[in-house]
Amino acid sequence: MKKLNLILGFLIGLLIFSCSSDSTLLAQGKYKGAPKHKKPSIEVIPYLTEYTIDQGLVNNLKSKLDQHIDDLFEQHNIAGITATILIPEKGIWQTNKGFISKPDNIVVDSSSVFYWASVGKLVTSTIVHQLIVEDKLSLEDKLYKWFPDIQYAKKITIQQLLNHTNGIYSFNSDPNFHYSDKDDSPIGLLEISKAKENLFKPGEYWSYTNTGYLLLALITEKIESKTFEQVVKERISDSLHLKTLEASKEIPSNLALAHNKDTIIPKDSSGPLGAGNVISNSKDIAVFLSALLSGKILPIEMVHDMLKNLYPMFNKGQYYGNGIMLYDFKEINSTDNMWIGHSGGTENYKTIALFDIKTKVIIAISINENIPVEAVALRLMELVNE
Repeated sequence: MKKLNLILGFLIGLLIFSCSSDSTLLAQGKYKGAPKHKKPSIEVIPYLTEYTIDQGLVNNLKSKLDQHIDDLFEQHNIAGITATILIPEKGIWQTNKGFISKPDNIVVDSSSVFYWASVGKLVTSTIVHQLIVEDKLSLEDKLYKWFPDIQYAKKITIQQLLNHTNGIYSFNSDPNFHYSDKDDSPIGLLEISKAKENLFKPGEYWSYTNTGYLLLALITEKIESKTFEQVVKERISDSLHLKTLEASKEIPSNLALAHNKDTIIPKDSSGPLGAGNVISNSKDIAVFLSALLSGKILPIEMVHDMLKNLYPMFNKGQYYGNGIMLYDFKEINSTDNMWIGHSGGTENYKTIALFDIKTKVIIAISINENIPVEAVALRLMELVNE
């Protein structure tokens, strides 16, 4: 009998283990998309790395970088560019060149600002994580708490809004979104999304959606009882002494307008609230990214956890975490390197803010024309490494 009880106990334990293992596998198997990227080591984060922002490059490297920008304008006749490179222990290089408006012959200068499109999502994600640190929000909080009328709101989490696994229809996918007389208020954009079925159940797949970041901005406004513009100003711009970075739908006179060759594109090239409505020069974007990745805005462990679940994006070697992107160059061009940051763009605006893990160099670029900004960043990085 004692032996029988031992056997029964073993079988029951095995059954319990088997059931728990199955449930674990089911939980892990909920995501049905392409394989995720492994979380990089925390050593890739430039914790406590110091970037000198008041010391310009004066050596041969500056001349080579300047010459490349001159060549870029000569070869492609681009409208305008703002670009900044932060090099640890060496200093800063920056350029602001071209035109705010070619037809009006208004040139870019150090006071000019550019749109940053989806790079603004990294700002939104940073603020959301600040609210989490302050116990005002949780990654597991459900959307239902603020927007109960959205499909699957009782299941969609803050984390799924951050990493684009929520399944909510992105309003800019609707053909009517591009009409000039559309209602582009946050509520109007939400109505476009709510009129469509969700693409999938929360967590099943990955699909880039500006609606998710619009919702994160609106949730931030509800929590803080302030406009998102005020929140960005207080939490990011003022705290880091950034003079040009702001979240605004207004079009200031010093904004570099979107161009198609020599013609201005007569439409708002910014993204919606929280998803891409940041304007800035490249220096302030570079300083923001350096502060985030060096632990000056968020605990470094939290920054690292933003890269915990990295979902494959549109292009080979690109992955998306909690409001942050990773470029794995082993998959892109068979070289051993990675970039961390965020890119963005519209038809006539291209932007990127990146951290190169090998050199700890930070680059921020915005071009007010359809120019492949990653290619520009790669060439600048090659010149830095020569």
